[in-house]
Parts: sequence; C-alpha cells; structure tokens
Amino acid sequence: MGRRLLGGGALAALWLLCGWLPYLLSAAGGSLTTLGQIVPSPMNGRFFGAPPGWAILLHAVAVLLVGGAYVLAIMLLDRRGARTFLSAWLAAVIVGFAVGGVLDLGAMAEAVSWGGFRTALGATGSTMLAVFWAFAVGWIPAIVVRQRSSHEGRRSAPATRVVVVLGAAVVVLAAALPAVSAGANDAAQQAIAADRASTPSDPDGAAAPDLAAPGIAVPTVAPSADPAGPDSCTAEQLELLAPPVDGATGHRLQSLQAINVSEKECVLNGYPDVAFGDQNGHVIDVELQRGSSFMASDPGAAPVTLAPGASAKAGIAWDANSTQGQLVARSLHAAVRVGEKRHIWTNHFDVVPGTELHLTAWQADQAVG
Repeated sequence: MGRRLLGGGALAALWLLCGWLPYLLSAAGGSLTTLGQIVPSPMNGRFFGAPPGWAILLHAVAVLLVGGAYVLAIMLLDRRGARTFLSAWLAAVIVGFAVGGVLDLGAMAEAVSWGGFRTALGATGSTMLAVFWAFAVGWIPAIVVRQRSSHEGRRSAPATRVVVVLGAAVVVLAAALPAVSAGANDAAQQAIAADRASTPSDPDGAAAPDLAAPGIAVPTVAPSADPAGPDSCTAEQLELLAPPVDGATGHRLQSLQAINVSEKECVLNGYPDVAFGDQNGHVIDVELQRGSSFMASDPGAAPVTLAPGASAKAGIAWDANSTQGQLVARSLHAAVRVGEKRHIWTNHFDVVPGTELHLTAWQADQAVG
C-alpha cells in the first residue's frame, strides 16, 4: 500500500508544481516567462485569481482527486496482477484525461447556460492540458510504483472493501470538482465586479478614456480588393460568436465561431477579419500575424464547406500584457472575412498598442488549440 500512496502523492505534487510554476514564472516576467512556457501545466485559468477560500478549496479537491484516482488505478492493476512501469504510466495519463474531462464537462454545462449548445464546445481545453501534462510527467510516479518487494504477490492485492471505498471517494471528488470550479469562477467574477464598482478609475489600471484623443475610429467594414466567390458564406448566412477569452500561463486565446444558420450550404475560405478598439473607440495598432501560436494551431487557409447548422472556428492568440496607464482594447471587431460587416463585442482585453496577435484560419468542427 505504501508504494501506491507514494505514487499518488507524487502525481498530486506534480499537479501542483507544474500548475503553479509556469504561473509564477510568467508573473515574474522577462526571460522567466519563456522558461515557464516549457513546463506543461495541467491547470486552466480558473485555478488562479479566485478569492483565497475558493482557491484553496479548488486546489484541495483537484489534488485529492488526482492522487486518489491514481492510487485507485494502481489498486485495480494489482488486483489483475498487471502493475508494470508502462501500465502505471498509462494510469497517470488516464487520470489526467478523467480530471480534465470532468473540468471540461462542467465548463460546457456553464457555457450552455449563457450561450446555448452551440458555444459549449468552445469552453473545452482542460482535457488536452491535463493529458499532455500526465504524458509528460506520468513516468515519475510510474517509477515509484513499478517495483514491488520480493514478498509481494497475490496477497498484496487490495481488499475489495478498500477499493470500493476509495472508488466512491474518487467519484464524489470528481462530481465536486466542476462544481467547485464554477463556484470559484463566479466568486472571482463577483470580486472583479465589486472592485470595478468601488473604483472610479479603470479597473485594469489603463489610461482613462479621453474623447478628445486623436485616433481613427474602427471601420465597420475593412476594405477588400478580393471579391467573394459565388459560394462564399455571407454575413447574413452566418451567426458569429465570440466566447470569453481563455487564458493559461500568461497567454490568451479569443475563439471565434461561425455557424451556418441558413438553409443553404456555403463555403468559408481563409482567415477572419479582426480589429480591436481602445477605450476611446479608436483602432489599436497591433502586429497581426497569420499562423500558429502557443495557444492555437493554424491549419492554413483552405475551403471549409458549411452545411446548414455546421460551424467553423478560428482563434486570435496573444501574450498577456500590462495595461497600466496604457491604451487598451475594450472592443473586438470581427467579420468572417475582410470586406464583410464587422460584429462588435465589448470586453476587457489586455491587448495594447504593439501587441503581436496570431490569427488562425477558419477550420471546420475542430477546437482551436
């Protein structure tokens, strides 16, 4: 039993270490931010920024679930006499998949409540983070549990009662984790709203709005020299959605989702048209690049045929920026392509002049990242 507990403790400790280390290195800034990008983090943005009580509870539930689920997995392997280094490593990956999966299911349930089923898939991402993390570090607890002493044999298989009790505890923790995550996120949002209500200045420390400031208003339509094809999707055929920004280890991702709400098939080809407006309603001068980033992979421009009800996704990624005293994005203006009328979403984006944005092409039925 000792090795199982040590293995579970090791995986739980790695969950905390790999989650917090990139966050702390990113907060330190400079070259340490780049170093933090190397560490695979299993945690999404909800693990950071919540009030202390909620943050402690969220981390405690996650750590207990990771450690308990791994101990349970090793117990089940022992009952079959199948504990090996590779099976123990695979058990860590399965634990990562399960923990990330319950977090994604909870996030999807929340997304349905505010944006409907069409936006639920855009709320995922925790499973990918947790599985990659478990694959990268799962060999460490596997080393801890791979060997059994010479007197261990069939007698060392855990009692059925122990397995059942631990399994029930794991199920309870798995059910509690998305609920606690949602509560932590709500508490964080309420704290932000309270700070904004009590603070007359910009809550992000950005420069105050100045209606007399020089600048160019964000155009409703960006000029285009390339006419749309006869089968191209039009703004009237598509519903364009922009879910909340996703953040991880100092990086940001704004997803875009285009849904064919017409009764006719149409084609999307290329990249969306995007721009950001500052607190004065003027265009923010950014460096827009087409291609992949830390947060999103770019498949390149290719025709995407959308049947009625089908959807495509694209992403805008950037690194987090300090907004203190700066012009900062307060609105996103986006269209399915250059030359179409832009939709507008107001939000607090940490996009400042000179920010390097990475834009991915439209891709069908695939999560951006």
